[in-house]
This record gives sequence, C-alpha cells and structure tokens, in this order.
Amino acid sequence: MIAAAEKTPRYQPMLIATDSKYIIEGLTTHLDEWEDKGWTNIKNAKFFKKAAYLLRKRSATTHLRWVKGHAGNIGNEESDMLAKQGAAKERDDPLDLDIPKEFDLQGARLISLSQATAYKRN
Repeated sequence: MIAAAEKTPRYQPMLIATDSKYIIEGLTTHLDEWEDKGWTNIKNAKFFKKAAYLLRKRSATTHLRWVKGHAGNIGNEESDMLAKQGAAKERDDPLDLDIPKEFDLQGARLISLSQATAYKRN
C-alpha cells in the first residue's frame, strides 16, 4: 500500500484493492483513535503512520476496496505471488518510513487519554 501510494501521482485518483481487512480498517475505522492514543500499543504503527501521511497529502481521491483472497482475482493473486517472492529474499527491500516531524505528533491527546492507556507500556 505504501509503495502504491508513493508511486501514484498525488493528483491522480487511486484505488487500492486488498484482501487485508486489517489495513482497510486500520486506515479508516481505527486511525483517529490510534492517533488520539498516541499510537500506544499499536502493532505496525510505523507502517500505518507512513500510509496515513501519504494518503493525506494526496489531492485526488483514494478508495480502499476489500477483495476476497485466493478467489481468482488476478491482481490479488499477483500481489500474493510478489509477496512470496519478497519473503524469500535474503534482504528486505529498502522502505522509507520517515515522515515529516510536523506530521509525526507524539503522545496521546489528553481528551482521549484514560488512566489505563496512560499506564500501558509499549
């Protein structure tokens, strides 16, 4: 998702079709809550932060569409094949997860901070 958002011009509409409900729900349903809580105890936070940054700087619309995995969808099948090839590599491909400091706000918003969240450890 990050690679697609980086390569697609920000003024061009983009459709991300994925079999990952985790990605879709993370970037739609849970994103505000995760940001409010300062990303405390969120798995893959650095990836979601980068994806959110890239999507927010786009001027064109972006749609996320869930597709059933292993159901013959050509794009999804090819994506799975590329993922397997990537997993078999001896070295990871470089992926820049840096985001501008003004976007990478630290800490929880006080209005959303509960005592339980404040005392959780990462």
